[in-house]
Amino acid sequence: MNPRRVSRASRPGKSAPRLAGLMLLSLLLSSLALMSTLCSAALAAADTSSSPVRLTVELEPQELAPGNSAELRVQVLVPTWMPEPVTFPSLDQPGLRVTLGDRATTPISQRVDGKTWSGVSRRYRLTPLSAGRFELGSGSLEVTYASPEDNSPTQQRLTLPPVTLTARLPEAAEGLDPYLSARDIELTQTLEIVRAGENGKSGENGEQTQGQKGDDGDADDTENAGDDRQPPEQDDADGDSGPIELEAGDSVTRTVTARLSGGSALLLPDLLSAPAKEAGDETAMAPLGVYPETPRLEESNDGGTRTDRVTYVAENGGKSSLPGVSLRWYDPESDSLAQAELAPIEVSVSAPRAARSAEDWSRLVPGVLPWLLGLVLLVSLTAWLWRHLAIGAKVRAHWQHHQQQQRQRREASGVAGLQRLKRSLDARDLVAVRRHWEALEPHLDSNSEARARFANQLDALCRACLGPDREIAKPAAGFRDTGGDGGGEGDGMDNKESLWQRLAQALPSARELASSRPANRQLAHDRLTALNPTAQVTRRNA
Repeated sequence: MNPRRVSRASRPGKSAPRLAGLMLLSLLLSSLALMSTLCSAALAAADTSSSPVRLTVELEPQELAPGNSAELRVQVLVPTWMPEPVTFPSLDQPGLRVTLGDRATTPISQRVDGKTWSGVSRRYRLTPLSAGRFELGSGSLEVTYASPEDNSPTQQRLTLPPVTLTARLPEAAEGLDPYLSARDIELTQTLEIVRAGENGKSGENGEQTQGQKGDDGDADDTENAGDDRQPPEQDDADGDSGPIELEAGDSVTRTVTARLSGGSALLLPDLLSAPAKEAGDETAMAPLGVYPETPRLEESNDGGTRTDRVTYVAENGGKSSLPGVSLRWYDPESDSLAQAELAPIEVSVSAPRAARSAEDWSRLVPGVLPWLLGLVLLVSLTAWLWRHLAIGAKVRAHWQHHQQQQRQRREASGVAGLQRLKRSLDARDLVAVRRHWEALEPHLDSNSEARARFANQLDALCRACLGPDREIAKPAAGFRDTGGDGGGEGDGMDNKESLWQRLAQALPSARELASSRPANRQLAHDRLTALNPTAQVTRRNA
């Protein structure tokens, strides 16, 4: 078999023409395919060049640092006009922030070959948030314009040419984590202390403001929120004046604000974190409960602000600290790093009453025990003197004698009778009114205006209640006005009530009673003495 194979391989003259034909055929097919591709590309180029729409894209700058902004300007021009607005593409992609200004899209006009073309221009503001390359040529836009031949609406879709934006970290910012670029950053903080009152009500409030701008390390002065608020013990950014003293249930609300200019506020990191426990005390409960709020971010044309707010509630006794805040950023103007920071704030929390140790009570008892013993001895001595020296009986006798003299003076002056007369008027007791007036009448001058005024009104009331057939009507014992008719024609309930009111208005005042003549006072006193001989005997014995 081996000699047969050698004989077949030794015949090159029969296989060479076949191999050359195959190679020639493949070369011809490749040439035809290449010519077809070139013709289609040429036709496409001819169609594009014949399009009346002109698209121009400009990017400035094409390379920058993360956090800085570049402007992409897209211009569309047509030889006629646009009956519909241009549909621009969206350039959003991960790691790139795309924004439009207040007047991002504006109409434009331009002279082309001696003719005026009209169109629109749109400006995109591109801000890379991290280092990398961003391709911007994949978007497309739709243009509707009037045809130059018959002004009919014509639509055309255009694709943005390839544009690349490159974001690179500056050499001075290498190793900066997280990367932050700005012209200036100002850190400020506010502390608000709420003291827990009884029944869970808020008590003392305190507010403190601290701040630092740039990397100079100087802190702003502390300002109190109001005169009625007590600031915490710490009043500077260094934290050297002592910790904040809190009781269980008190709370501290810390607000830290970072104000950035010359960059993007989206790059600002988290400003506050939870306070660390004491070193080597991982099992103990933290003295402060941490309750963060949602950060608030506000942007502006030149930067913006980020505000973080956390409330710390004193729950257990111990010491802790509110963490410090430190920001490092790259300043493109000086091509260097800058820093702003706020120092940590020490916090001391007193233990709850139920958790106080026996040692605290042992220090409290020796100071209170002597006062308790002294109070017990004083109470015992007072009780012994009260019982054995009859001081209580003498005090009571003196008090009773004093009260009796007071009553006698009130009766002699007519003040007691005037009060009884007022109560009778309020009760609408005509019999009692008449009786008390007869007792009070001698205390007034016989020709006084107050005496005549009340007597006339009382006489009118008696006539209305008992009838007009008597000159001076006196009610029988036990009579009480109930508001019914008294027999007089035209006298009703309303009329009697008005008479009662007039009688109350005519009642002599205490000043008129005090201005009566001394003779009348002596007369009243003599009558009282005759009716109350016991008072005279008591006064003589005294």
